[in-house]
Amino acid sequence: MKSFILLSGLLLAKVNAWAPSNRASIPAPTARYGKKALIENETFDPFHISNGNIDLDNVETLSTNFDPKPFLIPALSLATPTNAHAVAGDAAKTALFAYGHYISLLGILACVMVERLTIKPNMTVEEENRVVLADICFGLWGLLIVVTGYFRISAEKGFEFYSHEPLFWLKICFVGIFGAASLFNTTKIIQQAVKRQGAKEGEIVEPFSEALVNRMIQICNAELVAIATIPLTATFMARGIAYSNSIPWQVEAGLAAIVFGGLSFKYIKEALTFEEA
Repeated sequence: MKSFILLSGLLLAKVNAWAPSNRASIPAPTARYGKKALIENETFDPFHISNGNIDLDNVETLSTNFDPKPFLIPALSLATPTNAHAVAGDAAKTALFAYGHYISLLGILACVMVERLTIKPNMTVEEENRVVLADICFGLWGLLIVVTGYFRISAEKGFEFYSHEPLFWLKICFVGIFGAASLFNTTKIIQQAVKRQGAKEGEIVEPFSEALVNRMIQICNAELVAIATIPLTATFMARGIAYSNSIPWQVEAGLAAIVFGGLSFKYIKEALTFEEA
């Protein structure tokens, strides 16, 4: 926003420089172009700064009583070194938040791919440890994407914009579905890790069954689809598509919370009570 004001001020300064200086009026060019030609030919006046009370039948002068100082003073104030550093600092901060958000998504994608390609019946101890590590990293990347997303909302357009954007709350619902579904795999991975940790020396721990592996792979496939869908929703959301303040944001937020809470309960219960087919 500050950059826009600065550029607008500089543009107005340029426009003012084109205008003749130290004159109260501009003689109408009747000798060369004919009477009323200046106005009828739509002269260059992008900011409508000329006096609109002009008699087309008696064009003698064109008043340009435009004072650019109200526009130039704020623009020039932004050009001071202190404010320039402040603008640059804000831009750097939002850029780092955006980078953290994007890299978190890539990290989550990598973790899901590791789980998808590693989970199988009769996994070795090394493969199970790899899945455990991938799930831990998945949680850390998920925490980072939430934190950076919060700061992006605060530092960029602000919550007032996003709260009235239905696609924002749709995106939150998708994220809630994604996170809730991942709890199934996380629960089963934790259970298996606890069994191995508590097993006595020489005791054999049952590996994941084929039915359980198939269900966990289904979850991974669904997560990959969600990872492809959520950024698309975010792209439309950031551009204000479908923006509307006709629906109270509390209703949309409540719906997103219900989706996340309900599905979290469903997937955790399914994981804890999973039975072989």
